[in-house]
Amino acid sequence: MVLLLLLCSLAACSHAKPGTTDEVDAATKLARETLARTLQRYSFAGQHDSVILVARPAYGDAARRHDTLMMVYTGLNMAQSYLFMGDMDSVRRYVDLIEPLKDFPLSSGLHIMRSNVLGSYLLRSSLDYSKALNNYIEGLEWADGRENTSDRIALLSNIVNIFYVQNSDKGYEYAREAYSLATTQEGVSLYAKCAACIVMAQMYYVKHDYDAAERYLTQADHYAQQGGAHSQMPFIYAMFAWISQSRGDGADASKFYDRALDFIRYTDPGTASQVYLTYGDYLLGRGERTAAAGMYRRGLEISDSTGNMEYRKSLLGQMADLSYEMGNYMDAARYSRMYKTYSDTTSNLREREFRELIEQREASEVERMMLARELEQRKNRQRLLLLLSLSIGVTGFSFLLGLLYYRQRKMYGKLVKKHQEYLSLLELKSNCNTSAGGDEHSDTDRELFGKIEHLMRVDRIYRMKNLTLEVLADMTESNRTYCSRAINTFAGMSFNRYLDTFRIAEATRLIADRGSDMLFKQLADDIGYNSVTVFSKAFQRETGCTPSIYRKEVRGYKSDK
Repeated sequence: MVLLLLLCSLAACSHAKPGTTDEVDAATKLARETLARTLQRYSFAGQHDSVILVARPAYGDAARRHDTLMMVYTGLNMAQSYLFMGDMDSVRRYVDLIEPLKDFPLSSGLHIMRSNVLGSYLLRSSLDYSKALNNYIEGLEWADGRENTSDRIALLSNIVNIFYVQNSDKGYEYAREAYSLATTQEGVSLYAKCAACIVMAQMYYVKHDYDAAERYLTQADHYAQQGGAHSQMPFIYAMFAWISQSRGDGADASKFYDRALDFIRYTDPGTASQVYLTYGDYLLGRGERTAAAGMYRRGLEISDSTGNMEYRKSLLGQMADLSYEMGNYMDAARYSRMYKTYSDTTSNLREREFRELIEQREASEVERMMLARELEQRKNRQRLLLLLSLSIGVTGFSFLLGLLYYRQRKMYGKLVKKHQEYLSLLELKSNCNTSAGGDEHSDTDRELFGKIEHLMRVDRIYRMKNLTLEVLADMTESNRTYCSRAINTFAGMSFNRYLDTFRIAEATRLIADRGSDMLFKQLADDIGYNSVTVFSKAFQRETGCTPSIYRKEVRGYKSDK
């Protein structure tokens, strides 16, 4: 694996958050920015011993001044450089010194750098893929601002490397995000662009798409040359060699391996171990056993001297097999024991833990997606049911309204038709059945009712607003009781109902007249009512509908005849 992350964020050391440290003057601020640029330059060039020489006195000075921010920044820079140099004890020492300060209000850049250093340390010292991945992901949560683009690219690159070591293309989406950020965002460092191209090449190499891998490697080589990123070059050239091997081009493979060895001193122990391992495999395939054994030994020497565990298992296994083939049985037995012990205690355990972690994450992601999909489907069903219910409700309501309107119109039509027939029959009222049995008052009552009918039909006294039973009795030279009895006997209704019958009969005739559009208020006044309200109530009681509906229906009824 190649360490791709370099998080010497200028903002991290030159700008403290409010309340995190004392205000600094312009000279101190300038000194911090100069220190940050110096450390970045040495880191990008792979001059990690220079990083330590510059950062160590700055760390001591910050400790004396109780400048927590500067202590964390310089301490993390030294820990990161010791990672490249393979000095795991020194990395652990500075991580332990800085860890108690993690709860101090730090900038996002320092949180990111801490997550990266700790994750990379766990990966290189004990192959703890699971904890390393968790630290990288924690760093990503901090690297969500534009000022952290290069940091985010580097973290994504480190995550991709974990999958690459496992020969898995499940890191492709992380690689794609890193490359997208590198090519679309402004202010991205050449180092970060180089890293993004490398991880894209790694994922395509795992997919066996060597043409695509070579295209991204060419871009990475361009950025590395342009930015002087010597620490990246061994891995880039080694990967060119692997692609050449896959194509059966041994000449190019040898050339690229030699170029990788030219820059091997600038890179980290993990990358160096991988280059020696793969170069040894290449030489072994060509039948150069002694040269291959030399490469494997150099890889193991780095692992032993630095405590770096990457590729140790493969190096031990290759040395065991090669020693046996070369007749060095004592060495073969020794390497076999070391291989078995390391596999049983570290390598297999860590790989199993990582597989379980990935399976858990994938299961959680699948469950999350299923829950999200189920929730969305449930929402869609609810929306569909709501729309369906509304549609059915509106349709049903519209149908009911239409049906009600139709029935009402039909009912009104029947009422008007019946009333028109009633008006025709009303003309025969004067010839009503006057036989009252043997009642001794029947002739007198019949005569009195005849007078009342004449007053109503001929003189149209029903138009009088003050017409009462008493007034009618005076006009017929009778009394109230006789008049009431005569009306009840021959008309079959009370005086008020008898009076309304004549008034409403005239109203319906006037309303039915197509040439008359008299206002209902005027009409009510003309036929004897004191108000249009009393008229409307009497009209609806006699006809079953309001004057306005009657006008509409009766005119339609007459036009249909």
